[in-house]
Amino acid sequence: MNQTLLELQGLSVGYSDPLIEDINLSIKHGEVIAIVGPSGIGKTTLLRTISGLVRPLGGKTIMNVEKRGGLGYIPQKLGLVRHASVEHNIALGAMSSSKILQQLSFFRTTAIVVFLSSLIGSFFQMPFSTIFLPFSALVVLILTIISQWTLNFEKKTTVWDSMKAVQLTEKRYEPVRRLSGGQQRRVATARTLAQSPSLIIADEFLSELDDENVEIVIQAIMNLIKQGSSLVMVEHNLQRAKKLANRIWIVSDGEITEEVIVDESF
Repeated sequence: MNQTLLELQGLSVGYSDPLIEDINLSIKHGEVIAIVGPSGIGKTTLLRTISGLVRPLGGKTIMNVEKRGGLGYIPQKLGLVRHASVEHNIALGAMSSSKILQQLSFFRTTAIVVFLSSLIGSFFQMPFSTIFLPFSALVVLILTIISQWTLNFEKKTTVWDSMKAVQLTEKRYEPVRRLSGGQQRRVATARTLAQSPSLIIADEFLSELDDENVEIVIQAIMNLIKQGSSLVMVEHNLQRAKKLANRIWIVSDGEITEEVIVDESF
């Protein structure tokens, strides 16, 4: 797929003063973009602006992802519910999954159509309306039960698969506050995996991980990329950025230059 997921048109980011100006870049399905540059130069601010958490100082972002669940964000400050379990935190991502939300919406819409049709028939005293009204109520009840069962099944399956991908199944019921910094980062990654977004924004999501866990997280994320998702990440390790990314955005002196990586294998 070569559809453009995100386009930055003359984008300037910062707070009272711009940190990076006149950004004109785009991201397509299946791409990995690494953002590199010195600390404090605006990389995190750029990610936060793309994610809609910070207003741009100029220009605009055009995003072509699902309105709900299409954008996944792994911040430096992970935003986990520290007193809750690993499973609960990952389930928060699953509840934002556009796939699950679409299934739930289908059942709810069908139930509403059936119920409204029966009410209209009853109001106009259409033939068989007296029979159809209680029948429609039964259909609505059945659809409600099915939708709830489907939601729970899909959520549990998604949460388990995401937990397994980052090798945290043995910590399933462990409160997040008891985990190490690296384990918490893996929970945040699994939360995004469960969401299955079209575009992942990640701010140094491999920090605090040893080499073994870096490989675990990279493999989990890359499996999602192979399904068509895209990744924009801040990465302080230039060699790792070149290994993972299709393109590198180099931030320097308030501008971004781009380097295309010829070897695109992961």
